[in-house]
Parts: sequence; structure tokens; C-alpha cells
Amino acid sequence: QEALLTLARRQAEALSDEAAAEVGALFPQWEPGRDYQAGARVSDEAGRLYRVVQDHTSQAGWPLAGTPALYTPLGVTAEDPDAIPEWVQPAGAHDAYNTGDIVDYNGTLYQSLVDGNVWEPGTYTGVWEVYTHAEQP
Repeated sequence: QEALLTLARRQAEALSDEAAAEVGALFPQWEPGRDYQAGARVSDEAGRLYRVVQDHTSQAGWPLAGTPALYTPLGVTAEDPDAIPEWVQPAGAHDAYNTGDIVDYNGTLYQSLVDGNVWEPGTYTGVWEVYTHAEQP
């Protein structure tokens, strides 16, 4: 059984971000005090998957969902609306929103219409649109 789990974890590493997010529990769970390399994928306690943005040593005060300069959520879908992250002001190009990204902003879901989106939803036309679950991202 342990060998099967090890095999599944190794195979999960080769998956696209979207496919990997469906099996987030197969990835290492985030822990404080660990060295993380940019590009690595790590899960939270609920199995939601994140990509590490920059090399760092994790700290208890730097949670996955609260530090967009360090972690980007992956695999957010309309089928799992609880996984849709709240909009956070990007710090730069490394954590800007891309076309198709969905965020919760003040209780309304928005979908990014452009890559490199650093604008607050509702501020400018043509960069965000209100997202409804009936639409496909």
C-alpha cells in the first residue's frame, strides 16, 4: 500500500497544474520551517494545491492563502467554489492574475480577461468580468 502511494505521488509530479489540483492530497503538505523552491507544488491541510513563487524557508506566520508573494493557488474551479480565493492585490508580475483566473472580490466572483492582471475588479473595464457558475472558465 505504501509503495502504491509512493508511485502515485511520483506520477502526480508530472501532471499539469489543473490535473494535479484534483489530487492535491498527493503532494507534500505545507509545514513551517521547510525550505521551498520556486516552482514546487505544495498542498494545504484540505488538499488544495499551491505553487511556490520564490525560494524561501516557510514560517508559521506565512500561510499559503495569505502570502501571494510566496504561493499561488492552483486548480480553482467553479465545481469547487469554496476553493476560489479572495482577490489579493498582486505584488508584481510573479503573482498577477492571468486570463481565466477566478477570484472572490467582496462576495462577487470575477474572472480575469487578461494576462498580467494587477487591477482591482471593477476598477477598469475589459480586465475583469463578473463570473457565474453556469459559465465555463
